[in-house]
Amino acid sequence: MFGKDFYPTPDNVIEIMMANIDITDKVILEPSAGKGNIVDWLQRNNAKEVLACEINYDLLTIVASKCNVPESDFFQLKAEQISHIDMIVMNPPFSADEKHILHAWEIAPGGCNIIALCNSETLNNRWNRSRAILRELIELNGSSESLYDCFTEAERETGVHVSLVRLYKPATGEMEFDGYFDMNEDDDKQENGIMTYNSIQEIVSRFVGAVKMFDDVMIASKKINDLKAPISDGLGIYFGAYTGNQGSQYTIITRDVFKKALQKSAWKTVFAKFNMNKYVTQKLMGDINKFVEQQTAVPFTVRNIYKMIELIAGTHAERMDNVLAEAFDKICSFSSENSTAGEKWKTNSNYKVNQKFIVPHICKYDTKWPCQHVEIGYGYYHELDDIIKALCHLQGIDYNKTINIESFVRNTKMEWGQWYDWGFFIIRGYKKGTMHFRFLEEKVWERFKRRVAEIKGWQLPRKTDNKTKGTERTKATGVEVFEF
Repeated sequence: MFGKDFYPTPDNVIEIMMANIDITDKVILEPSAGKGNIVDWLQRNNAKEVLACEINYDLLTIVASKCNVPESDFFQLKAEQISHIDMIVMNPPFSADEKHILHAWEIAPGGCNIIALCNSETLNNRWNRSRAILRELIELNGSSESLYDCFTEAERETGVHVSLVRLYKPATGEMEFDGYFDMNEDDDKQENGIMTYNSIQEIVSRFVGAVKMFDDVMIASKKINDLKAPISDGLGIYFGAYTGNQGSQYTIITRDVFKKALQKSAWKTVFAKFNMNKYVTQKLMGDINKFVEQQTAVPFTVRNIYKMIELIAGTHAERMDNVLAEAFDKICSFSSENSTAGEKWKTNSNYKVNQKFIVPHICKYDTKWPCQHVEIGYGYYHELDDIIKALCHLQGIDYNKTINIESFVRNTKMEWGQWYDWGFFIIRGYKKGTMHFRFLEEKVWERFKRRVAEIKGWQLPRKTDNKTKGTERTKATGVEVFEF
């Protein structure tokens, strides 16, 4: 009923996982919750809030009654949705445990601890690329230890040898909005503050009005629920505020939860109204989410919205530079084939990312339910969309005239193994999960590498004649390249 990977985590194993870790007042994600054993333990031990994911519908119904479920499918969970968490605690499906742990690392905010169980064979297998990436990640950012066959006396037994992985994702500096908003403004002052109509004032007015009306709705809902209670046997109709996630219809929403969720949604509306998609990266949305989640009452006011727009537009160039530099490092780290630096990509100070590169774990293909066309998943496409924004900025192209990779792949109905033009690249998807990318134009490729070198402070070769090795040269096509 619950699948071959359903192995509820026993309390004695959770005690080992969480030994000497203080979770008091921490916000924690459990991305493979099952029926909620880890969720229960975290809540009993004073976690401030527990979030969970669970893809099995029957199990989802159980765990959704215990905590908030932002997404049922963990691979659909975005970094911006959990940018406020302190920790991830997980017992992922052992059939794909490395993918779950790598995705957890991918979307975890800076400063987050990740505690995960996995099949010990996952760490011992040296021939699988994604498992090799996980081992390198552990070596650089954490540790692992064997728990041997710790599930032999569990609710569902297995003799599989289990390892415990601990990772710490370094913090990346201050949030973009630290100290920026005016925290002295009062929501209530906005109620009658509309002097003349404009889009921002309308959004603020709707936000404030909806929050104010929430209490009235809940009072009325309680009255009608109380009135119908004695005569509603089998009715199955309830009044109030509930989450809209599948399977979690009985999770009651409080005023604070509603206010935070509506505020984040309202910010997205602001960005859409002002056609600001080209400015809004995944990290930016994460910073907004984290700021809203960590404040008890962030004033959502016209003044603060203007401040936000001013800040985002004014720091756009710096933000896009960061996206380019991070994209360079990530492309190099995905595969030794992506850079002339090979496995030593971390010392790749000659900015030699290849014109063609490979991105793993981006295409979805299920052998049980094979996809006729390429499908995109696992979250990496959000970062690829950020890269397109940065390249548009670099080339002076209007991002709003582009199409993101998920929509392109879906609308084009890409065939497996075939090349297609998309934006600055040609792309090809494979059933093993990888996608190949190749810069369409050498000029864009070279300009990308050169700009990254400037951002990172690497010394560029000096320009001289076309015959000298180790210098900048200009091809007959007009493309400036660097050779060593």
